[in-house]
Amino acid sequence: MPLTVFNFKPGINKEETDYSNENGWVDGNFVRFRKGRPEKIGGWEKLTASTYIGSARALHSWISLGGSRYLGIGTTNKYYIEEGQAYNDVTPIRATTTNGITFAATNGSSTITATDSDHGAVNGDFVTIAGAVSLGGLITAAVLNQEYQISLVTGDNTYEITAKNTSGATVTANSSDSGNGGAGVDGVYQINSGLDVYVPSSGWGVNAWGAGTFGSTSAITAVGQLRLWTHDNFGENLIINPRGGG
Repeated sequence: MPLTVFNFKPGINKEETDYSNENGWVDGNFVRFRKGRPEKIGGWEKLTASTYIGSARALHSWISLGGSRYLGIGTTNKYYIEEGQAYNDVTPIRATTTNGITFAATNGSSTITATDSDHGAVNGDFVTIAGAVSLGGLITAAVLNQEYQISLVTGDNTYEITAKNTSGATVTANSSDSGNGGAGVDGVYQINSGLDVYVPSSGWGVNAWGAGTFGSTSAITAVGQLRLWTHDNFGENLIINPRGGG
């Protein structure tokens, strides 16, 4: 059989069928035409080296009166405003505690138990601690006084965090960590976190529905919700409505 040269027409023609568009293209994905021939798109490039916490659930872009460009990003855990390729954490505050948090550490463990009456937190929430003093050993004031993500809610009045230093490395308590953080410990709680994935088929007898006592932290933690953000701008002011969560 002699060699036959096929000359394909450039471009994608969506108005013809596969049969009628002879020697042409009717569909494609991530391609462009250059000098009459198709070539793949050159790939993706990161917008910024900065990162944010959680899975993005909603985006909203707007321009300030001064011409600055902003991008609002609502994630499963937090809300950010991107400006100049930097993510600024502006997550709304749910509750604050003044002089009401104490801590307990166990020798050889990095888990710190925090006690705060009716804290209202769920697994994955963020709390910023201030005013604590050293527990007496490796769990210093600098370790305690920073933002933490709650690893486990153990009751209506208690939860656990994993001790870390200011560089983010895990800190393990030693036998001299016997204090409680002092009497002037404050806590600022951000709004409840949501789920990374949707859990379908909710109803009595299905999955975690009905778990725990109605209205209790255990029931909230077991069921959980997606974090659904709605946001808009009024002029250059951003308006956020955090729906869902824990």
